[in-house]
Amino acid sequence: MAYLFTAIMTGGVSAILTLYSGGTIGQVLWNYLVYGHLGMAALAFATVSYSLFDRKSSPDA
Repeated sequence: MAYLFTAIMTGGVSAILTLYSGGTIGQVLWNYLVYGHLGMAALAFATVSYSLFDRKSSPDA
């Protein structure tokens, strides 16, 4: 669920900024899709990184 919310928020901010700068509807949709997926990728990377570097999950802690 967090991935979906991240995609909506990052894509939505990008779409709103594109609207304010005078972009066309195609540019708005393109930015919504691209930056939404980049937001999901950043969240996935952060989740994987946290699980790899979390010292609490190591067996000898």
